Amino acid sequence: MPRFFKLIVIPLLLMALATTGFAQFRRLSFFINAAGFFPSQKNINTGYGSGIGGVIYLNPNISVSLEWKYNRLSVDKEEGKFLDGTLTVTPLVASVHYNISVSETFSPYVFAGGGLFFSTFRLSERGDLEEANVRRQEIKNGLGFYGGVGSTIKLNNRLSLFFEGLYLRRTADAETIYLDNSPSTTFRVNLSSFSILIGLNYFY
Repeated sequence: MPRFFKLIVIPLLLMALATTGFAQFRRLSFFINAAGFFPSQKNINTGYGSGIGGVIYLNPNISVSLEWKYNRLSVDKEEGKFLDGTLTVTPLVASVHYNISVSETFSPYVFAGGGLFFSTFRLSERGDLEEANVRRQEIKNGLGFYGGVGSTIKLNNRLSLFFEGLYLRRTADAETIYLDNSPSTTFRVNLSSFSILIGLNYFY
């Protein structure tokens, strides 16, 4: 079984097994968040994004999260690699959280996981693409990992506010395809980034 398939399927199985405990206490929540992204590669600029997902709480300390993230970043030209353009990264990730109950209203946690990172690159209309002889640049999709720390503040029985700081790790091959049908060229791109986010968690 491919590694990325395990990363998605295993948490989903854990979620299914956890449904037997729903009658005892609330175990399912849904969340949205807004995030800032700070890329590791110098010519990829700071950007913003969002996320949406769900959490299954297996017990008071352990939970499993499935999330779709979105971030959009501007890219500056680097010789032999990216031209000016816009990079969009949309990971579908699953993670395991370990929650530390400090009080009834405050709970810090740590988490780690991974999933599939989907990336697209749109060339800027600035600059002369015909002079550069470039038709488009494509990034290969694939497996990535992430982890970090967070904290939850309970607002009421249904709603909580949360904050996270995390690091997403992903490197990939990118391909430059030319207008004159010359053989394409491949280069390596670092899509890793630090991120901070704030979100709302709704308990169902």
